[in-house]
Amino acid sequence: MKSLEDLLALNVTRDHQALVCISLPPNIHSSGYWRNSKVDDESPYSATHPLSVKKLSSATLSVLEEQMALAFFLTQFLHLALKCFGIPVFVTQMLAGIILGPGMLGSIWPGYEKIMYDIVSQDVMGTLTVLGYCMFLFLMGVKMDIGIVLRTGRKALYTGAGSLIVPLCVGLFTLGTRGVFLNWELEQNDLQALALAVITNAQTSFTVIACLLGDLKLLTSELGRLALSSSIVSDILGLSLRTFTKLAMSTGKEGGFFRNTIAMLGYILVVYFGARPAMYWIIRQTPKGQPVHNGYLLIILIGVLCSALFSFYFNQYLFFGPFVLGLAVPEGPPLGSALVKCYDFMVSDILLPLFVTSNVWLMNPKDIKFKGKFAIPSLVLLVVSTVSKFGGSLLPALYCDMPLMDALGLALIMCCKGVVDLGSLSTVTKDMPLNEEIYAINVLGILMIACVVSLLLKHFNISSKKYGGYEQRNVACLKPNSELRILACIHKQNNISAVINFLDACCPTKESPISLYVLHLIEMFGQAAPIFISHRMQTKTLSNCSYSEDMLLSFLQFERDFSEAVTVQPFTAISPTKSMHEDTCTLALDRATSLIILPFHRHWTLDGSIKSDDRAIRSLNISVLEKAPCSVGILINRGPLRQLGLEKNSSSEAVQYKVALIFLGGEDDREALALTLRMAADPSISLTVFYFTTSRDCEATNWDRIVDLQSLREYREGYVHACGSAFYVEKIAKNGPETVAILRSILNEYDLFVVGRRKHWESPQTSGLDEWSEFPELGIIGDMLASDDFRCRSSIFVVQQQQTT
Repeated sequence: MKSLEDLLALNVTRDHQALVCISLPPNIHSSGYWRNSKVDDESPYSATHPLSVKKLSSATLSVLEEQMALAFFLTQFLHLALKCFGIPVFVTQMLAGIILGPGMLGSIWPGYEKIMYDIVSQDVMGTLTVLGYCMFLFLMGVKMDIGIVLRTGRKALYTGAGSLIVPLCVGLFTLGTRGVFLNWELEQNDLQALALAVITNAQTSFTVIACLLGDLKLLTSELGRLALSSSIVSDILGLSLRTFTKLAMSTGKEGGFFRNTIAMLGYILVVYFGARPAMYWIIRQTPKGQPVHNGYLLIILIGVLCSALFSFYFNQYLFFGPFVLGLAVPEGPPLGSALVKCYDFMVSDILLPLFVTSNVWLMNPKDIKFKGKFAIPSLVLLVVSTVSKFGGSLLPALYCDMPLMDALGLALIMCCKGVVDLGSLSTVTKDMPLNEEIYAINVLGILMIACVVSLLLKHFNISSKKYGGYEQRNVACLKPNSELRILACIHKQNNISAVINFLDACCPTKESPISLYVLHLIEMFGQAAPIFISHRMQTKTLSNCSYSEDMLLSFLQFERDFSEAVTVQPFTAISPTKSMHEDTCTLALDRATSLIILPFHRHWTLDGSIKSDDRAIRSLNISVLEKAPCSVGILINRGPLRQLGLEKNSSSEAVQYKVALIFLGGEDDREALALTLRMAADPSISLTVFYFTTSRDCEATNWDRIVDLQSLREYREGYVHACGSAFYVEKIAKNGPETVAILRSILNEYDLFVVGRRKHWESPQTSGLDEWSEFPELGIIGDMLASDDFRCRSSIFVVQQQQTT
């Protein structure tokens, strides 16, 4: 009777080779590193050693820990050293793999081979990283919106198809005519390996392009959206090609082409008609605003593992099943974002970098021998495929009348390589082995292309649209009773009522209408591509879950309440927080708005305590103030709000809302005055302009002072003398403390304070106050009124006039 130890050892001996073939990168199956590994029957790492079962877990774990520690330390060190030069993190991961490979540390560190190239440790490392790669592609499928392919325009369709078909045809034609033009003596297996390299070089991965555009902050630009749509088209075509090629290779084997094809088609149908409806059922079972139950996430994870096993059993790439299952998951919240939040850190930050580094360190640049029969063909096909891919992306863009610089930028983006391209080389099974030279040249090609493309794009700063301020787009330059175009940004539910009530105070009428563009900004989570929705252009959102239902209902009701005086066009933008300002500025530029209204990042409760403080919103506000093509106002909601429609039920003498304008001088204050003059047209609003001056003598000493006095004179003559709800008060303030004292005396008398930001504008009235400023984006006066120490319970609107260039 055999002991349990003997049975386990026998089982390990029998299955060890098969397990290694599955989990290790395929080029190692026949590589010299495997053959030269010092693993014999006397080694504790040998599967046939009597003590292998006892020492397997502890020895393998220690070696795995050493490998992971070396990989992570070197990757982070290189990233910190090279990120200032614009080198992407993927390139640093590959460089770490080269340094850890046999060509560098492997040749100078005694005993290094036992750590990095032991069979058992490579088996464990390969299995772990391949699992991480499958999970990564599943999450990429979750983030991808497959419907973009159906909605894409001809530019994206032609560019995506051309970027795959042209290099594929040119590369295979070059390989097929080797005997006519080139003296390549290759066998059938060699041609098969080189054809695989051509297919890998021709593909464009949506995941790689999305990561590149995110690093370049071009995700929400017009060029970025076109590149994402083109990459999805190319990726879907490439996936279909690789799947068909893999199925065709199963001809004549057990099961054969017919069985595997039926199994794959059946799997796709089950996922689409079974798994996808189940995903929507999970969403319906999740209460609005509540997280998805962890049990559902665990079931989906089990489904991912089973789908990978199913793909392997039917002779398909391991990632096929997880990727297709990921496409069936509805992107975005609640389910897609929950899956990404649950698994993305472990996959993207731990397993995926380890996958990249571990597959590169098995490559030895010294294996490249240019006098051999593989190096020159591999290098020629790599160059031919890359050049033809650039041309295949550039020509369709130019054919569709795209500007030359944008077309060049798009072609560069489509040529970029990344982790998916490396994974395509590394997940090849024993059916399509890669020679060490072919593998090394293509890995180095991926490294060079990824580095050069990223540096070129950052150097030329390619962007399809700039936010120019060449036209005057502000409130002060509008003609009396002309249409006022406003872009209002919404983040949360409490922003809606504040913005609506402020717009109501702006007194929209049929003679002086407001054209309102409402942009609901949502942080992109659980998606790889940003989404921009025009609710007037379509009756249905891009997904079955409406992100902006409350916003739509509220502002459409506001439009009905002010029939013929207000027109509302709602939009929703789902994008990364760092690029939300691009959506805002682009929409303001396209719609020629005169004012952008931004909610303040801090929200208070009724008793004055801070309820929320969102630093991401503050960063967005600062970016919009710097780049906006029109005037910008930050709305700080602290005091009682003007109730919509009160003036309709009250007499003209009844004052319902008191507004105070703090005027010190400058273009921002004049912009604020022009805005408040629209409020003065409403008899139920009391407007008081406080002019802070250093003395009674108001002589004009410069052009700005002349314009300030002229604006105040027009206000007094046109409003103060004509109606009983407009007032003008001069206050003498010779220094900052006197200004503070005056503001404290009027603090609780008004419902809304309107102030100019007055950036870099120095005056005696604010001397010494800037040292205590907490939020520079509000200006000195606005920051003072909004501070907790001032205990102001009135709402505040800080105005910055358009910054022209």
